[in-house]
This record gives sequence, structure tokens and C-alpha cells, in this order.
Amino acid sequence: VVSTQSTGTMAEYFSDKQICQFRELFGSFDKNGDGDISAGELKCVLKSLGEKVKLRYCKNMIKVYDKNRTKRMEFKEFLDMMANVFQYHLSHPEAQQSNGPSIDMAQNKRLEDLFDSLDSDDSGFIDAEEIIKLTEKLGEKMTLEEVQDLIKQVDKDGDGRVNKDEFKRLMASK
Repeated sequence: VVSTQSTGTMAEYFSDKQICQFRELFGSFDKNGDGDISAGELKCVLKSLGEKVKLRYCKNMIKVYDKNRTKRMEFKEFLDMMANVFQYHLSHPEAQQSNGPSIDMAQNKRLEDLFDSLDSDDSGFIDAEEIIKLTEKLGEKMTLEEVQDLIKQVDKDGDGRVNKDEFKRLMASK
């Protein structure tokens, strides 16, 4: 479960590459191509990802981010929601499941693309320095010790970094 507490406008802290990837993801939610996401569209996508949610839940989720009160989520509002998702997963590693849920090929590709955008030095790993930079962009301050503790909880192979598989398990967890 991801927190639905709005933290303001954090979307401005994403890189251009991340914003392009989020726009593609947004497009997969916006089934009718009208430029925003309805509760029904959100429910359909969540269902395709294996989430069983009620329409009321989707309406409430949209309501949290719907700054202009259209009862639909526009792209900027979607970015704010994604910023909260990042913050939640970075600050709640215990939300991850030990084996990780299964994910479909499309979701797997999106997670791999997202990992690549976060791996700023193209090393194939997300290290403490990259996590610290990301959390600073999201308005959070984490110490090196806090980040190392976070990595230890996610780092299944014990190398002190987060590899692509570890990242996908973390992000696919509920």
C-alpha cells in the first residue's frame, strides 16, 4: 500500500528521461487518450497489474492528487503521485515481500527503464550516492548511514548496491 498523502509538487525534481518514461506509463493508464486518467481507467490498469481494488478506492486515490477538482488525474498530478510512490518505497523497504510478486513483461520493461534512469552512472547498480541524490531531489534528506541501512534491507546478494533484480522486487512489492 502506498501512502496517498500529497507532499506538494515534487514532479519538478524528476529528470527529463524519467518524465518521458512516466508520460509513457501515463499513456498506458489513459486508455481513451483524452489526456487524463479516470477512476475507471485507473482500476483497469491496476487490475491488469494483479491488484484487486474497488472503484471507490481509485476515486479516493485520484481525489488526493486532483488539485483542480476535475475528478480525473492529469499528467502533472500523476507525476506528484509517482513522486510519493518513490518516497514511500525509499523510506519503507519493509514493504517489500521476501520473494517478490510476479510481474508481467510490460511492467518488467517499465521497471527496467526506470532503473536505468535512476542508475545515473550506467554501472548496472544503484548505489548509496545515487539514492542520496534521488532523495534530495524528492525533498528528503537521508544520511549515508540511513541509505546504507536501506540498501542492506533490499540488497539480497550483499554487495552493498541495488541491482536491477533487487530493484524490480522492491518496486513490484505491495
